[in-house]
Amino acid sequence: MLQLLISVALTLWAITCALANDEQDCFQSQEPQLRIKGCSEMIERVPDDATAYHNRAFAYALAGEIDSAIEDYSRVIALAPSNASAYANRGRAFASKGDYARAVEDETKAHDLMAKATAEPPALPAKPAPAPKKRVAAQKAPTAAPKGKELPKPNPSAAPEPPPAPPASLWSWLWGGGEPSGAKNGKP
Repeated sequence: MLQLLISVALTLWAITCALANDEQDCFQSQEPQLRIKGCSEMIERVPDDATAYHNRAFAYALAGEIDSAIEDYSRVIALAPSNASAYANRGRAFASKGDYARAVEDETKAHDLMAKATAEPPALPAKPAPAPKKRVAAQKAPTAAPKGKELPKPNPSAAPEPPPAPPASLWSWLWGGGEPSGAKNGKP
């Protein structure tokens, strides 16, 4: 029984590591082929993952596989039509193939989506009105000073006291109480 439990645990651990590696390869790999492989494995598990398609399309473009990149960017646009980055990147891919009409169309759409996204404030759900605060029946009276000790009253006509002198520096013993050399007794 213990061997079965250990083998199941090791199998689950191996699967978890493999899934984590696919995501890491898809999202963080610097090598286009490794990124393509990781994203493809993620897409097999979750076919409607627009982010995985987008990353794979970018990797295809880095690898020089422009037609595959355009196909994946088109899939991203089908899954997430408001993804301005997919339009812009597909437009660059079309431009690299020499299809400038489609490139301008995609770049224009990307620009429009970005302008719309920056012009509209994000839709936030309405906040409920705050509940009125409960009033305390009896207000506390201000506390008086303890008997026998009166607090001094401030004198408005008195000038404020000057700030205390700065503490003597580390070298004040050398210069005679903080005065610079030659300033003692008015002599240079």
